[in-house]
Amino acid sequence: MKTEDLPHAKAPLNGAARCGAKTRSGEPCKNPAMPNGRCRMHGGKSTGPPKGSQNALKHGLYTQAAIKERRQIRELIKDSREFITCQSTPGPMP
Repeated sequence: MKTEDLPHAKAPLNGAARCGAKTRSGEPCKNPAMPNGRCRMHGGKSTGPPKGSQNALKHGLYTQAAIKERRQIRELIKDSREFITCQSTPGPMP
């Protein structure tokens, strides 16, 4: 059977541009290139999420406002406990 007779031999990827990045063996990469000119393995560093993306904001637990609010609540609880303790002990108030 000849290579030309195989169905995958006629696939459009055979004519696609090749990556051409230098591999560890020194030969050019033979994988099909993406629109940026490199294959999926040599495509380069990601430029990050799109501008204005809110994907990283999942819950807001560690925002400055949330941390400040938790500190204020802890302080209020501490003051309340001191007040209750002071009220429950007999004697003059300090």
